[in-house]
Amino acid sequence: MAEEKPPVVPEESAPSEEPLSAYDLPAEAVAPRTRRKPPPSSAPQHPQYTDEALPSGYGCADVITALFVLLSVGVVALTILLIANPYAPINPFPPPTPLPLLVLATPEPTLTPSATFTLEPPTLPPPTELPSPTPSETPTPTATETATPSITPTPVVGGIIALPPTASPPEAPPTQSGTRSPYPFSLNAIRYQAHDGSEGCRWQSLAGLVLNLQGQPRTREEGSLTVRITSADGNIDEFHYTGEQPKFGASGFEAFLGTTPRVGDYTVQLLGITGVPISEKVTVQARSGCDENVVVVEFIQNYIY
Repeated sequence: MAEEKPPVVPEESAPSEEPLSAYDLPAEAVAPRTRRKPPPSSAPQHPQYTDEALPSGYGCADVITALFVLLSVGVVALTILLIANPYAPINPFPPPTPLPLLVLATPEPTLTPSATFTLEPPTLPPPTELPSPTPSETPTPTATETATPSITPTPVVGGIIALPPTASPPEAPPTQSGTRSPYPFSLNAIRYQAHDGSEGCRWQSLAGLVLNLQGQPRTREEGSLTVRITSADGNIDEFHYTGEQPKFGASGFEAFLGTTPRVGDYTVQLLGITGVPISEKVTVQARSGCDENVVVVEFIQNYIY
């Protein structure tokens, strides 16, 4: 049997005078620099936790991240609020304030009374009395020729003498004061006749015409006149125009009174283009006979109108 040699024990080296750094020491002698507790012995060893030290800024990063999240949520909420209400007091750049809308109240329509035009005869100045001549200034009358009318007398109809159309128009009748008539037209004649239409006796009307200075019916070129016809009982108040019924002449007019001839009083008057009376009011009486159921009133012009 071979002789066993004792193990060779290496000689301990003399301690070096230079200090050893952490990299010269064995791994078991260097304590890990970490704030975390080492994992239990049963947990697997990870080189990140054993060999290297962890950074020390994880806690501050979490706080900054949470702060940025809160600020992002606040910015989003503020944006939604400003979009919904741009005039909020927290808006640093509010839009211009719109002008107020003025709503004016519309007044309700009111009924305006219409003026009724009432025709009244013009007021004439009182007649001027002529001074009576003194005995020394009494004029001596001179003889003048009197023209003898060549027309034949006509019968009296309705109490008024009707002149034939060819007769020369009479001069304006002088008044007691020596002035002419205030109206340019006056009554010439009134006559009664039967209605020549198919209605026969079932008709009653008041008609007439206007003659000019030559005694002829006025034409449209000479101007149309207005005729106002009223009844005594107030049931009729109508306006007609000369020339609307040419069967009585170029200036003829007619107003229908009813279907049954009866006695009644009516007023006829001529009006100018401004509504001013240009003739006196002529009162006529309608009759009840079938052969006198149309009353014809003639006016004649006295002087230039």
